[in-house]
Amino acid sequence: MQLTSSWQRFKAHITSWLIDHEIIRSLYRNFFSLSNNAYRSNQPSPGFVRKLKKKYGIKTIINLRRADNSGHFLLEKEACEQENIQLVIHSLSSRRFPKVENILKAKYLLETVQYPILIHCKSGADRAGLMSVFYMHFIQKQPLKDAVKQLSIKFGHFRWADTGKLDFFFDAFFNYQKDHPEIEFLDWVTNVYDREALDKQFHSSGWANIVVNKILRRE
Repeated sequence: MQLTSSWQRFKAHITSWLIDHEIIRSLYRNFFSLSNNAYRSNQPSPGFVRKLKKKYGIKTIINLRRADNSGHFLLEKEACEQENIQLVIHSLSSRRFPKVENILKAKYLLETVQYPILIHCKSGADRAGLMSVFYMHFIQKQPLKDAVKQLSIKFGHFRWADTGKLDFFFDAFFNYQKDHPEIEFLDWVTNVYDREALDKQFHSSGWANIVVNKILRRE
């Protein structure tokens, strides 16, 4: 779908502001630099997309949400087309353990897209944090122990809620690595990682889920 009229564009802005929390994002963009050609943030507005192009020369935006007919997506898509920015959709979950194929695809995308890039989800906390870990580890070659700092309360990430599955995922690797120091992360992902088993082991806190799901209304 394209925005073909002023009325459609107006409705897209209204739903983005009132339903998707752009009114909050306009006050705090949750924007951080990962390197001199990679950045992370929450959902960018059309104005922020233009700023990214002008100030940072962004060539690719990796959107970790869905491509649909929502106002925020159509506005982002339109802004990227106007600014000649490639919009890449790589949908991830903040409340489920990552699928192996999504991890491998994330690595491939980060290795092949045009830089500079912006990585974003809705709030810039959980999925953007996960993709930022992958960027720091796969592209910047940062040790995973350091890269996982991208999943932090600093960015609004709560490890005590269901979003803590992302932390639990990396913790499972570190625990396995203690007894198998020779194993690399991708080897563990493709040969050892048991998504269903980890899901049965994980337990979140009720109060944290109230904060994340009811108050912050994260995706």
